[in-house]
Amino acid sequence: MRRMIRNLAVLFRRGVIRWLLRDEFSDTRAAGAVNGTPCTPGPGTRTVVDTGSDLSIGSDVLNFSGGVVGWGDPALVYADIPIVRTAGRMMLCSVTPATINGFIWFGFNNDTTPAEPWSGANTIYVTSAARIWTYDGNSVHYSVTYAATTYIFAVVLRTAGAYFFVKGGAFTNWTLFDIWGVNVTTPVYAAIDFYDNVSTSGFIRVPDALWLPAPAAYDTFTRGDGALGSSDIWGPDNQIVTARAWSNRVGTTQIATNKASASALVGGVAIATMDTGTVNAITDATLTRAGNEVGVVLRYVDADNYIRAIHDGTNCKLVKRVAAAETDVISAVVALGAGAIRVIPDGTTFMLYLNNARVGAVSTINDAALQTGTEQGLFSTNVGNTQDLWSIFARGSNGEYAALNKWSF
Repeated sequence: MRRMIRNLAVLFRRGVIRWLLRDEFSDTRAAGAVNGTPCTPGPGTRTVVDTGSDLSIGSDVLNFSGGVVGWGDPALVYADIPIVRTAGRMMLCSVTPATINGFIWFGFNNDTTPAEPWSGANTIYVTSAARIWTYDGNSVHYSVTYAATTYIFAVVLRTAGAYFFVKGGAFTNWTLFDIWGVNVTTPVYAAIDFYDNVSTSGFIRVPDALWLPAPAAYDTFTRGDGALGSSDIWGPDNQIVTARAWSNRVGTTQIATNKASASALVGGVAIATMDTGTVNAITDATLTRAGNEVGVVLRYVDADNYIRAIHDGTNCKLVKRVAAAETDVISAVVALGAGAIRVIPDGTTFMLYLNNARVGAVSTINDAALQTGTEQGLFSTNVGNTQDLWSIFARGSNGEYAALNKWSF
């Protein structure tokens, strides 16, 4: 009754929300008797693998008793609703782990039989190491700590890969914690899988509406040679994006053959930035190196205070510059390869990635001078270096993704 009243209130406030799949677990099903039952209120039918009779439904939640049979057992997949991969199609799931052990895995599975949880890069894992992470089928891509409390997750499909969001616990706002650009499987299937983790799930939903996060800034530099001008008005998944003006802060960076490239150095450096309006921002770019250092700038304040992520031909580094004094925060010997660099900040915590593999350890930058800068941009110490596919996505600490509340009431 409480759930019905709440749902009616939401409908009154926000209008009718249509669903491709909706399971609020508002019925009661004994352990061993969940398979083949209809979603409540629907649409959808539950397909369950549960050899040990560990899944049951009651008190408006899907219950998992913590038994272990194997990967994909127990598991719940909505096999009757194939989800055609479309940018903006999302799955939302409420999860409450009662114990910090084992695994919970959920998201869009590649097929209807989730016997192996590493079967796609469209999934989130809550793991025995008290971590929430994404996995590409080969390695852990990104992880953050979690507690035994209720979280709501959203997996938002891209043309390739997905965006991953979390709300709950320490994440008071919807937080973008990873972006993945691989896996083009279609159709995919909403699913949840348990392994030795006593837990509950409050709902699994796939809205009919499409939604995509908009980057704070995005630039492919696909325009005429010369001044940088302003960034793109379309994002990597054709989202509408605010065009922002570039400024040369040190030296000169221009466009050359649809890429950004330093054309003049001052003191051996070229820095170009724009005000993206956010301090906590996932920064991505594709780097090509001819010599010296090439990379991106974060939290730029002035020429003496900023953070940069670079490759110097041998090492991938995260460097802080405070009052003109520089310190290597992260440094590791890693081949540049395809040159896809990423920095994920969370306040004073930073993670550095190259080609989707983390570089070094999770590290801290807590200098007061580097906690408020909203300018991000490009860094080079060689006129032959280039940057491309530069993007800035807010983490969400200022409520940038509150639109997700519409489907997670």
